[in-house]
Parts: sequence; C-alpha cells; structure tokens
Amino acid sequence: MKHKNWLIAFCSLVLAVVLVVGGRRLVAETAVSAPDTPAAPAVAPSVISFQGFLTDSGGEPVADGSYPMQFGLYSASSGGSAIWAESHGSVAVSQGYFAVLLGSGACTTGCPLDVADFSSATRYLQSSVDTGSGFVTFPRQQLAAVPYAMQADVAASAPWSGLTGVPAGFADGSDNTGVAYDNVLTVAKSGGDYSSVAAALNSIGDASASNPYLVRVMPGVYTETELVTVKAYVHVQGSGPLVTVISSARTGASPNNGAATVELLDNGRISQITVRNTSTGTFGIALYSTLSTRTAVVDGVVAEAIGAGGVGHYAAYWNDAEATIRNSKLVASGATGFGTGVNAGLGIVNISGGFPQPLISNSQLLGGNGNSDGLSCAGNSGTGFAIQGTNAAVQVFDSYLCGDRRGIFLGTNGQTRLHNSQLWGSSTSGSFLVETTASAAVILVNSGVFYATDKHTGSGGLTCVNSYKANYTPASDGTTPATACN
Repeated sequence: MKHKNWLIAFCSLVLAVVLVVGGRRLVAETAVSAPDTPAAPAVAPSVISFQGFLTDSGGEPVADGSYPMQFGLYSASSGGSAIWAESHGSVAVSQGYFAVLLGSGACTTGCPLDVADFSSATRYLQSSVDTGSGFVTFPRQQLAAVPYAMQADVAASAPWSGLTGVPAGFADGSDNTGVAYDNVLTVAKSGGDYSSVAAALNSIGDASASNPYLVRVMPGVYTETELVTVKAYVHVQGSGPLVTVISSARTGASPNNGAATVELLDNGRISQITVRNTSTGTFGIALYSTLSTRTAVVDGVVAEAIGAGGVGHYAAYWNDAEATIRNSKLVASGATGFGTGVNAGLGIVNISGGFPQPLISNSQLLGGNGNSDGLSCAGNSGTGFAIQGTNAAVQVFDSYLCGDRRGIFLGTNGQTRLHNSQLWGSSTSGSFLVETTASAAVILVNSGVFYATDKHTGSGGLTCVNSYKANYTPASDGTTPATACN
C-alpha cells in the first residue's frame, strides 16, 4: 500500500532547476501527472517516469542528441550520502525534451530503487547532465505530493496476503475490531451458512468467554422440529421481532425443554426475534431456561405460546432460573379450562432451594385469551397469568403485566416487586389481581393497580407504596392485603 502511495506522489512532481556553466544556461524541468483513474496493477512497477526540458543560457533548447545523465536521492537539501543513485549513459533529447525511467539505469548506490527509499516524507532528488563539457549538477529539489496523492493511504488497496504487520483485529480479512465476536454464523432461507437455526447452534462446540459466537438469523419464518439451544457465550440475533421468527409445535407432558421451542442456557443471549410455540398438546413453551443467572439475556424478543388447546402455555418458563428479560413482549393464550388451564407470560419455579430472582424491564407480560390487541388480557377463559411463580422473587421495572385469572400468582415463598409498572386483572368471576400464599408477597412501588372488584386472595402478603388506581387517583398505601392498593 505504501509502495503505491509514493508512486502516485512521485509521479506528480514538478521540478525546475537553473544553472549557468561555461556561459550556458541549462534548465531542467520535469512534470509528470498520474492518470485520472489509475489502474490497480497486481504488482506495482519498480520504476518512476521522469521527464525534463533542457535549455542553454539563452533559453533555447539544447541541440538534439543523446547525453549522459545521473540521478540521486538524498535525505537533505545538501551534503550527506545518496540513499540511491544511478546513471544513464545515453538519454535522447529532442527539442530540449527528454524522458527517463528512474530505476532502469545502471544503479551505483542503494540498489534497487524501492519503497524503503521513501520511508521518510523528506526526500530530495539530485540531477546531473553532461552536454559535452562535463557533468553539470543541479541543486537538489525536494519531492512533494500533489493534494490528492495524500489520499493514497486510504484509497489504495492490496490483498491481505500481500501485507505484513496486519493488526490482529483485521487478520481474518474483516474489519470487525469493534465487535466482540470472533465467530459469526449466518442462518438464511437461502445463501447462508445454515438454513436451520438449530443446526447452526448444534455446530458450535467451542464457544467460551474468550471465544464467543454470533448467530445472525436473516428474515423469514424458521420452522424447527429440534430444540433450538442457545448455548453459553452464543448470541442469537434476528433481524427484528416478527421479521425473523423461530417457530415450532413442540409439546410435552410436563413443562420442560421437551415442550419448548428455544432453550436459553446461562451466558447465552437472544435478541431481535420472535420465538413462537403453536403446540396444541398438554404443554407448549416458547422460551425455556434452567439454572441460568442474569447473564442469560432475552432482549427485544416477542415470545408467543399460542396454540389452541392444551393445559399449559408459557411464553417463558424459568426453572430455577434468573435469566434477564428486557424490551420484550411475552404472550400466552389458547389453553382452556377455568381454574385448570394456564396461559402465563412468565412461569417460574424453584426446586433446588433458594429464590431465583430474574430481572424484567421495559416489557409486556400478557396471559389470557384476549391479548390480540397487544395490551389487553381480557377474556372469559380465566386462565391467564402475567406471572405464575413458586418460591421465586421476580424484580420488575417499567413494565406492563396483565392476566385474566391473576395478574400475579406467587406461591409458598418469595417476594415479587414491581417498580414504575402497571398490573392489570380482568373482571372474570373468580379472577383476582394478586394471589399470594404462605410466606409469598407482592410489593408495588410507584405503580398502577387496575382491577374491577377482586384485589387479593390467599394467605400471603401485599404491599402498596405510592401507587395509583385505574382512574389515576391514589391507591392506598398499606402493608397488608386489607390496607394495600384500595
């Protein structure tokens, strides 16, 4: 690349020198310009075109003929040793004009002329000519680039295989120094690395904190029969919710990964995509995660469990899991049977002890059969839960939660907190905004409570602080179900 740079700069020089020797005035001028659109040769030439004009002291062109000439390259305007020098025994001159190719003569110093000779921006060219009375040496002239030659560093191109000292971030031939991924796979309906999301993820066996993967899923609906497993240190990124869709009808007799479309492992990430489960069997789950921490992330995802029929539909089901959910919409519908069927935006259980504490922010969680308009969970099925949890402590910020049976059900233990959010329940008979049992509790802070008549059921706790009702009048502060959120 640098080689091409000095060629363009050098070939656009204008030199003019005047010297009076023996009563004769000799003028040497050179002017050579690069073509408007230079071609990019496979190998740059190692010679430089040099043209000039010689006159006598009266300004007349020297006599036609051939004359010896010498040229040298120096780092200073005077003194010092030549970096490169060569001689031409016979250069044709016609009406004062001559042309030579520097680098093609008899080299005497610094052979051959190459890019290393121009490693500094300060270089001077010395010219000498013998017109019959011995060599006349003209004052050295500094080489300078024309303005557009300064673009050569960025405009010139070269194959990676021809470069040395390539920065590590460019070594793979891709300008991805600002991206955290060393490995990128593309899933597309045609023309990608894979046409199946599951197959792309199954091909990854070496993902780690120091070797993460990005799986880009192009627009389209990808119908999968195999479980799509988002592994640790793998990011599955779609082209946008409803633009890229991973869909399956996987089902099972219990709520585990056998009934799920996508499983998210710890340190995995899924974003900008729709995950859909259309199962009509007993259980159908869009997103499933087990034993994950908050480093597992769901971001910008629409998760839908929407098959007609069955007993349990979960947009997300976290089993001893704390995966983070943000900027997402979780929708569950289709299961029937008041009091037995479950359509839950988030189902969360704990089996091995402790209280998983997933973080939910800026999201919608809708459970019921009336959510086609995007916010409503109203319906007559009485099967919907925004959150259905046991032994869990969900933290919710800036979100909208709605269930047509329970806004939130929290059983046995744990504490779910809502901050700057809205919690809705339907008017279906037997439905309540909140149900807590045993030592479980729901706490609402700076949040809206929207319910028709039935606020709370169960033996657990309910607390409201600084919250408001459907008509945006203050709801009562309180730390017991009897005093809170009235």
